Amino acid sequence: MMSGGGNIERKVDHYMIIAIAVGLAGFATAPAEIPDSLLAKAERRLRAEESRLIAFRRDLHQHPEVSGAEERTAGQVAVRLRELGLEVRPGVGGHGVVALIRGARPGPVVAFRADMDAVPSTAPDPVDFRSLTPGVRHICGHDIHTTVGVAIAEALAGLRAELAGTVMLVFQPAEENVTGAKAMLAEGLFGREKPVAIYAVHTAPLPVGQLGTRPGAMMASIDAVRVSITGAGNLSTLADSAVRIIRSASTTTRAAAIQGTAPEGGLVADAMVRPAEGAGRSVQGSISSASADARALARRTIFAGLDGLRSSGADVKVEYEDRMAAGVVNDAGLVERGNAAIRAALGEGSAVTVPVAPIVFSEDFGSFQDQVPGVLWFLGVSNAEKGWVGMPHSPNYVADEAAIVVAARAMTAVLLERLSREATPRP
Repeated sequence: MMSGGGNIERKVDHYMIIAIAVGLAGFATAPAEIPDSLLAKAERRLRAEESRLIAFRRDLHQHPEVSGAEERTAGQVAVRLRELGLEVRPGVGGHGVVALIRGARPGPVVAFRADMDAVPSTAPDPVDFRSLTPGVRHICGHDIHTTVGVAIAEALAGLRAELAGTVMLVFQPAEENVTGAKAMLAEGLFGREKPVAIYAVHTAPLPVGQLGTRPGAMMASIDAVRVSITGAGNLSTLADSAVRIIRSASTTTRAAAIQGTAPEGGLVADAMVRPAEGAGRSVQGSISSASADARALARRTIFAGLDGLRSSGADVKVEYEDRMAAGVVNDAGLVERGNAAIRAALGEGSAVTVPVAPIVFSEDFGSFQDQVPGVLWFLGVSNAEKGWVGMPHSPNYVADEAAIVVAARAMTAVLLERLSREATPRP
């Protein structure tokens, strides 16, 4: 999970809204019938492998790798998947790994994505199996996500003779710098076989045993703006003005909200002056929003303001990248059916609705959702009794490892439900 603009306290406060404001969602459409024997067999396998899965996660936690450097992590994943007899394609979009669990019966392709990278952190690791890589830690839970992907493989690999369709496991590199999903797609991730749906989980400060999501916009997209200022005039003053103009997009949106004309989704804009070669000045900014209309309003505000700087006689060049980070926009139908499948597998209170879309964190899972419909769930990893708070990107991040099997059971149920909707009936 990529963190957006602003200080860490603001990020944490906003993200805690997920845990505080979450509410139960009622049953809607019943999920397609999953053969009890298939799901039960998968769950028995997960329970039998839980200690091994925890050991796998701890190994990843001790050897974290930042975006683009996930060579060891990808290697460990590929080894385990090959041991299970799966088709494995490494090196997709960098260190990405793709595995296929092909059922013996005809059916669609459905996908699960797990991101693998860690983040820079010099804070002490509060667990016994602490990071052995100085300055790098898994404080966003991607070691958990990766292990959940492996756990799904463990659950279903032995059931291929009974499985209708194919499960695609996507182990993605470079999520934190939001380049991995685009790189995997550019290298033909869905070129050979395109799934009808893709799912993911992300650790969050919900209690272990709960998964939370919402239909529609759930996590912000991030636009990037880069301004180069050269030529005549007081370039330092002009650069400071460019920073204020970019940040003013937030103020413009708030003012429109007071007047009742603002689009939904909220917006946070930030910018700073960066070092530049020669005598010029460089400004880099980001615009985070969960609404396309809010993004459009911000862009118009920024371009209008930057155009005014050209009257000073300076050369002002603007590069604007829409949806540098794609965010998360969930398919409503898949949310409804996925939540029903999770509750059927884990119990009534296991799938909850997240009623707000935080705009201070982003994700590149939306790049996959641009290609196929999908859903991301926040995975509860907090344990109040033990004092563990799974707050992504916080220095004291700790995840309850019981969440691994919880997530694997939930996602296995979701994947099987989606497969069962289009499966060819047995003769």
